[in-house]
Amino acid sequence: MPLPSGDGPLVWLRLGTEIPEGRDAALPATVKHLLMQLRRRGLQIAVSRAQGPPPDLSTRGISAVPDNAQTGPLAEAQLDAMNPQALLLIGADLPRPLIEAALARDLPVILAETRLQPPRRGWGFSALGIGRPSVLSQLTLLLLPDTVSRSAALEMGASPERIEVTGPITQIREPLKHLETERAALAEAFKGRQLWLAVSVTEAEEDAVIEAQLTLLRHSHRAMLIALPDDPRRSAAMAARMAEAGLTVAQRSLDEDPADEVNVYLVDDLIELGLWYRLSPSCFFGTTLAGPTEAARDPFEAAALGSAAIHGPHDGPFAAEWGQLDGAGAARRVEDAAGLAQAVVAMLAADQAALIAANAWSVSTGGAGVANRIAHAVRDTILGAET
Repeated sequence: MPLPSGDGPLVWLRLGTEIPEGRDAALPATVKHLLMQLRRRGLQIAVSRAQGPPPDLSTRGISAVPDNAQTGPLAEAQLDAMNPQALLLIGADLPRPLIEAALARDLPVILAETRLQPPRRGWGFSALGIGRPSVLSQLTLLLLPDTVSRSAALEMGASPERIEVTGPITQIREPLKHLETERAALAEAFKGRQLWLAVSVTEAEEDAVIEAQLTLLRHSHRAMLIALPDDPRRSAAMAARMAEAGLTVAQRSLDEDPADEVNVYLVDDLIELGLWYRLSPSCFFGTTLAGPTEAARDPFEAAALGSAAIHGPHDGPFAAEWGQLDGAGAARRVEDAAGLAQAVVAMLAADQAALIAANAWSVSTGGAGVANRIAHAVRDTILGAET
């Protein structure tokens, strides 16, 4: 099998079944980011995938190898052929034959960027795809993304001194752009008002958003909702529905002024979304209460710009992103319209919104640091094993 030809210790990185394949068996951006950091630490990388074809990363000096971890003899043969200095596992389906073969050689086995859940009562550990609980207790190091995973690992037999909560590796995203002169002018116009944003609101979610704003107005008569429908063609109908409910609406597309008596500012230009995230301390993500549509937005858009995210139970195409934010206390999940109203009112407390926004910002910008930490830990573990 082709292996990297450069100098430096070889790490066999095995991707579990829950690591999704992209086009042409590509890797998720988070894993690519980790690979880059490992390479920068002078490590040579060979990658296999538990299911499906391995990714082709030869242009980056990273080799793709078959995954022979199903039985002890196959695992031992592959370890003989590769002679790696460490085994790095990403994914919760731990291959027991490979782990046992590696540990028999005193080869460090490290688990990283893996989200674990405690086993459900009455389930065996095999139902989770990780074998018996003693598997985790045998690993050299567990670099886990959140405290939920740490608690699950402890429940499944891992030693606390071998666990480190690193935080998740997140995709590095460019913040949405805005015109600073426009932001400054609107911030002055909205001075003294409590703003919140509802983005990509579907027709089925309009009543929930209206009720949330009416509830908020009972607590703060100057509260302002900035609303963006999932389809700009529905702007006029949404404005009429909100007006019928007793709200005073101004439409940006009609150049209407958000004067003091206005309590809903209806916007419909996605190009300006970065502006609204910056102005709004909290933001409800539409499509998550009534079910996802193509208009679903990436929650890290808000996380990167300081707006605390509220979302419903339907994660849609951003389940991984919502999982990262929820696990870090960086978003607030609600189950229904009543929960949305309660969350919007709770966000009136500046410290509540600020805490969630700060957690979200840390998650959205901390990926590079987490990848560096994992790469350093892998490198240090190899060096410690060699001495």
